[in-house]
Amino acid sequence: MVEINLTTVKLLWLGAVLLWAPPLGVFAQPSNPQTTPPESAVAPPAFSAWLGKYPMSFWTKTRSANTVGKDHISFSLKMQYFDYDKVMDSSGYYQGLGEDNKAMFSSVLVTKYGWARDHHLALGIPYIWNNSEINNNTFNNNGLGNILIFEKWNPIKETEYTPAVAFDVWHYFGTGNSTRKVGSDDYAWKFTTEISKAWEGFSVHLNPGYLIGEGRDCDIVEANAAVLFKPWETFWPGLEYNYMHKETKGNCQDLIPGFIWKVVPKASIKLGAVINLDSSMKYKDEVSVVLKLFYKF
Repeated sequence: MVEINLTTVKLLWLGAVLLWAPPLGVFAQPSNPQTTPPESAVAPPAFSAWLGKYPMSFWTKTRSANTVGKDHISFSLKMQYFDYDKVMDSSGYYQGLGEDNKAMFSSVLVTKYGWARDHHLALGIPYIWNNSEINNNTFNNNGLGNILIFEKWNPIKETEYTPAVAFDVWHYFGTGNSTRKVGSDDYAWKFTTEISKAWEGFSVHLNPGYLIGEGRDCDIVEANAAVLFKPWETFWPGLEYNYMHKETKGNCQDLIPGFIWKVVPKASIKLGAVINLDSSMKYKDEVSVVLKLFYKF
């Protein structure tokens, strides 16, 4: 397997930004641009009301380029239930679990603090419950997963014709337990980019990412995206897509139709159905449910 060092990852990461940002900017250009008037006749720019009007994150993995705002604090609680119904046999085909069962409930509490303009720091604390019975062996474990922190910087602001771009650096602590199936004993670093562009009535968001694990053959490539529609003032339907390739483990692709309900101006409820499109992991859950609660101070 080809080894990828940190310098190569940074170049790939920057290349992803350069690859995605120009097409979005071109797509947003007006079809009949007008000649620029004399400088004395140019009025101060008036940006459309919908620019930047989208949440910081969506249902499972996709995020926008927005930050929480200087001196603001937010809390979110994400809960997802997995009820695995397929297992891959020795021939590489999925079969039903039969009399066996395998389930997991995952929760992540995340708080974000805007310590400077266009920056925020985040702390995430995951907790996982396992409940399985495989080959007459019962496996009921729960515990703390990999605590994470990340810094987000939004240096490129959205305009009428170009997208906003933000960068994240994540660190996962080795607070999980691989034997108990509650995260990993190893630490990891992740580098991601958020690219967001809004038009009247909808917005598009793209997230390339790369995770570097402490152990061998445990790096992860991610490609996440979302489209959010805003037909109503406080109720927004949308779609999220997640792709993940994990070394030695396989690939996974999910599609999440869902909605965001702005209960009050600073609080929201996000509910989605995680539909597995394709997977080469050992266990497969064809449909799971995700719920996220959010509040901003």
